[in-house]
Amino acid sequence: MREQTIGVGTLQLDGGSLLPNVEQRVTIYGTPSASGDNFVLVCHALTGSSRAAEWWPGIVGPGGLFDPQEWCVICINVLGSCYGSTGPTNWSGDPGSVAGFPKLSVGDMVRAQRRVLDELGIEGLEFVIGGSLGGMQALQWALDAPERVGHAIVVGAHDHFSPMGIALNHVQREALELDPVRGLGLARKIAMLSYKSEELFNERHGRLPDRKDPSRFDIEGYLDLQAERFLGRMDAASYAALTHAMDGFDVRDRKRDPRVDLTFVGISSDWLFRPEDVGAAAERLHAAYLEIDSAHGHDAFLAEDIVLAGSLQSIALQHSPVRGRAGLQAGGSNRSRVSTGQNP
Repeated sequence: MREQTIGVGTLQLDGGSLLPNVEQRVTIYGTPSASGDNFVLVCHALTGSSRAAEWWPGIVGPGGLFDPQEWCVICINVLGSCYGSTGPTNWSGDPGSVAGFPKLSVGDMVRAQRRVLDELGIEGLEFVIGGSLGGMQALQWALDAPERVGHAIVVGAHDHFSPMGIALNHVQREALELDPVRGLGLARKIAMLSYKSEELFNERHGRLPDRKDPSRFDIEGYLDLQAERFLGRMDAASYAALTHAMDGFDVRDRKRDPRVDLTFVGISSDWLFRPEDVGAAAERLHAAYLEIDSAHGHDAFLAEDIVLAGSLQSIALQHSPVRGRAGLQAGGSNRSRVSTGQNP
């Protein structure tokens, strides 16, 4: 693993602002092949970092879908985040202020990532893959830079953010405005409700008493624990900036360039990005669609990473620099379903 911070200069944002002195935190796993045909870009979700192997081991790492022994995997902390890239907490445009950080779009994030690859001398990517906000980035890559992408894989996301998603983000940001610390914990609890499914909560928690405090329910203790962990790793201003970027994502007026293979992955119990909406986006863009069965809800792209890797293995093998680059011909009728085969 190699990590570095790369400066990409001044960035023109979709909202019209200029963001100066932009820096991107980059983590690289593996070694480029002699022909440069083994590059994979992994795009992280809302609260992720560039260390993809830590939060997505079934996809990146030894024995994973993209094993660094074969692939050179790049992950870039998104613009606006708090894990090393330029964001509200380290913005040089207005020292000491986070409120004035300009509004970002997913397009801005991808534009900054393209600058990083330019600085690294990487012209093409065999794969771009991501889940949730990362899936939005993967789709944006396919639409904005089709000449640089072989296959984009969009997991647990579709071609626009839904009104329900926008509403949930709005309520979370209101909590942040009331109190940046307690509000961030509350925002995490709201988010966790949207990430999981009722089926999973019933199975794992039911009406059981909390294991540490029997005077309350287990589900209450679970949510409090999630909030406590979140406060130790996330910044409120970055959270607000990135949720705003998610809200603005809508590429339904765009068409897929036939040079790019495109696959959408839906999750059976996901009600934040409903599988029927993911499938509809695949139809609109004449892309491939597959679906995994899981009770984990939206969070399944992380919690069921081994299952996800298994469902994508044939696609990765077809693009493998070892096995050749036949590629997957994407089409609206290419639909399949994958089951976990077990209850979580």
